[in-house]
Amino acid sequence: MASYRELSRRDFFRRSAVGVAGMGFLLNGKWVPLEAAPAMPKPASPADRVNVGYIGVGIRGNILMEATKSTGQANLVVAADCYQGHLDRAKERTDGKIETIFAQYKKLLDRKDVDAVVIAPPDHWHLPMVLDALAAGKDVYIEKPMTRLVEEGPKIIEAAKRYNRVLQVGSQGRSSALQKKAREIVASGQLGKVTKIVASYNRNSSTGAWNYPIPPDLKNGVNFNWEEWLGNAPQVPFSGERVFRYRKYWDYSGGISTDLFVHLITSIHFIMDAKMPSAVVAAGGILYRKDGREVPDTLDALFEYPEGFSVNMGSTFNNASTPEQGMVFLGTKGSLTLLGGAMTIAAENPREGYKYSIDSWPAKLQEEFMDMDDHREEANPPLRLEGTVSYRAESPDATAIHMAEFFDCVRTRKQCSENAEVGHHAAAAGHMVNLSYRSGKRMLWDAATDTLKA
Repeated sequence: MASYRELSRRDFFRRSAVGVAGMGFLLNGKWVPLEAAPAMPKPASPADRVNVGYIGVGIRGNILMEATKSTGQANLVVAADCYQGHLDRAKERTDGKIETIFAQYKKLLDRKDVDAVVIAPPDHWHLPMVLDALAAGKDVYIEKPMTRLVEEGPKIIEAAKRYNRVLQVGSQGRSSALQKKAREIVASGQLGKVTKIVASYNRNSSTGAWNYPIPPDLKNGVNFNWEEWLGNAPQVPFSGERVFRYRKYWDYSGGISTDLFVHLITSIHFIMDAKMPSAVVAAGGILYRKDGREVPDTLDALFEYPEGFSVNMGSTFNNASTPEQGMVFLGTKGSLTLLGGAMTIAAENPREGYKYSIDSWPAKLQEEFMDMDDHREEANPPLRLEGTVSYRAESPDATAIHMAEFFDCVRTRKQCSENAEVGHHAAAAGHMVNLSYRSGKRMLWDAATDTLKA
């Protein structure tokens, strides 16, 4: 590949734009459409549709139901949930066609007319439900994070292999056209050597900090089953706060790191073709939202990767002046910024600043130095790459694309792109953040054994 000095500005834009489908790019302040957006697969025939059951149809489960409908690849057969209101809404979303099961998810797994299950309950239920589904012969789409604890990942990996089932973890960003293009650009060497990534996910609202509204009709023993919801978590009295704001509590969630950081980690692993950080250190605290939560409202982490780059990742629920979600990949020849539905690539223009460092020398010595070893050329490179090229997504929603891949793999028996191993490593990196935060220690990963170092 040519060095940055040998590339013209036109070449830089051309290399950035090559092979892009389903995106437009911004040139001189104007979005320019490229090729047409990739279409979703054609709707499957009735005989080829996957029969799907849903375990947990709350906030995310609802979204996954709608995404399933948009793929045209599956039949929505049955849903199970501990809150009757969620089941009533599932009925509304399917014109009364979907069957419902109150609380007892194992009854759903016993059904012979269900090929695959979409699992989206609180994190403390992920491991038992996934293991039960795999043992029942069901293929599994499990919402991220795949696990609540780092030691749970290998159990799911082993079970998926033992039962020969398809599993897709639902951190859908890696299926977006933008992230696929970002991976291509990094692999091409256009950015040079990427040595640092800065990633953030910020919010500033009560609902953004997981204080979701609690349904006013919620009543345990009437339209809600607390014992089923609690499962193997520590026994505590019924609390609607814990049910609908569960991400605030360690018993059911990993807070910022496993909710928000895992999205960023999954994307970074995909774009950088990386597996696991070798070390993580984290700090944070409950700095403002003192509402009974146990997990921090502000968290920062540093990741070291054996591939030769580091990641600076942070989140706060107390200020959203910077973009809510973003990643910046800093390379020796350029940078790539992903912010929501847009991506920008900018050329890096390194030049030496000799005047500051040699101005205290005698004038004659300065002149002699500048004439040596092309120092004038280094200080004033003959060609500077200027400007940026920006893309925005125009393809179908990434969640729908991610689920369409899952249904295709169910039919073909191929491995999904975000299989159990990929999901485990993304979640494990997030767990390392929490372990460091809670212990005050630097956490290390042993690549040889693929486990935490003692």
